[in-house]
Amino acid sequence: MKKQHVNISIPKEVVVEILRRVPCQDLCETLKKVCMQWCSIIYSGSFAYSHVERGILKSSSSFSQLEAVLIDKTDDTRSVTVSALEWHRSFPNYPHREHEEEWEITYMYTLDYELYYITHMMTVNSVNGFVCFWSSNARVYVCNPMTEEYFATPPYTYETSYLPHRLAAVGFGFCQLSYEYKVIVFRDDSARLMEYGEMKPLVFTVGIDRSWRSLNKIPDRKFLSRIEKGTHVKGVLYWYTLQDSKRFKSLLCFDVSKEEVFTTMVPAELNSLEEGGRSITRIAEKGGNLCLINISYGPIYSLLIKVYIAHTSTDLSSLNSWKKEFNVTVPNMAYQINMTWWFISIFTDDMLVIDIKGESEIVIDVATGMLLSELSLRGSGIVIHYVPSLVSLSHRPPILNSNFR
Repeated sequence: MKKQHVNISIPKEVVVEILRRVPCQDLCETLKKVCMQWCSIIYSGSFAYSHVERGILKSSSSFSQLEAVLIDKTDDTRSVTVSALEWHRSFPNYPHREHEEEWEITYMYTLDYELYYITHMMTVNSVNGFVCFWSSNARVYVCNPMTEEYFATPPYTYETSYLPHRLAAVGFGFCQLSYEYKVIVFRDDSARLMEYGEMKPLVFTVGIDRSWRSLNKIPDRKFLSRIEKGTHVKGVLYWYTLQDSKRFKSLLCFDVSKEEVFTTMVPAELNSLEEGGRSITRIAEKGGNLCLINISYGPIYSLLIKVYIAHTSTDLSSLNSWKKEFNVTVPNMAYQINMTWWFISIFTDDMLVIDIKGESEIVIDVATGMLLSELSLRGSGIVIHYVPSLVSLSHRPPILNSNFR
């Protein structure tokens, strides 16, 4: 009997929709080799952005596996290694000293063609699959761990004395209008450290120009700690700051598209969260919304976590703009937290990941307050949580590039 060959033609729109549901690593390593059509789809800018947007929406609610990269210095401190870091949610009742077995570290590659001396590094944030980190050589680095696309800014200052202290805050954002990525740095020009003084904002457009641009100076601003990290939400970077010597809290905001700096006050009711120096508030992003997360000491070495979410971005100074999400008590954790140097790495419906600078990554179940896992960093590397993507710095929207890549 003769074999009958049936040719099945699948519409391109259906193929795109199927590929959007495939993990980024499979697309990058395997499926791009299937045929020219699939390769063309996978490397197009429209697909790359729709794929990462789906991943962001999926990871912002609930997931059982964290995706992150571990960036560590090499022995000669002139290059860094990038490793995939995965945490699998299993055995939540194990003692936390055994939790490190749940973390799987896989070496990816070494970034060694930018031979700048590095003494220490700090996580900034991640946007659209790009991770951003800062180093003590006055440079900011942007890297896509999946595609290995990499960019280093020139020094934001040419002064050599106390470089880490000259940087007050840093952030990495995305302009939706031009599809450009920008780094914002606030330099502290005050004579003494940690006092109220003028801040000089500097902006750098990644991959476009090769110089920093200065904006108007900002008076009377004090960040909670040195090298404060910004939170990127819908094209705006936010930092939680002290307004003046009266210790009024405010959000320092930077519009990535307009390159404008503005301030919005925090409601007085939320200002009262911090009393007696026994608590501190940080900002984070959850599901495309801005969050205020307050952690304070509780009884018997416990930590009390209060979370408020902004359901609007028009008037954040009004208490009506904020909704109290939940309170949770984390037992037997206060002795491990340095109340000055902790940051929120990621926040979902399931878990809260706290980054204790240079020490560890702590995963907390937001429903029960249980410690799910802890990864000791021992000061040698940094962890950046991100959504893997195939987005490239060269991708542009159709209005800017008729041959949309």
